Amino acid sequence: MPGKIIEVAMQEEFRSCPTCGYRDGFHSMFQRTEEGIKWLFICPSCHDTFDLGFTVDQMVKQKA
Repeated sequence: MPGKIIEVAMQEEFRSCPTCGYRDGFHSMFQRTEEGIKWLFICPSCHDTFDLGFTVDQMVKQKA
């Protein structure tokens, strides 16, 4: 499990790490919670974990 999860408001894009400035995208991870499954993003450089408020359930509903 990740350490502290940093909440980030989604802007036009989420490409650069707010912590270290890494600019080439993120790894994904999924975390089961009581509310559903969270889709989280991990910086490959500093390994901080970010929550943009996305859930797997949201993504499935948007495709339907």
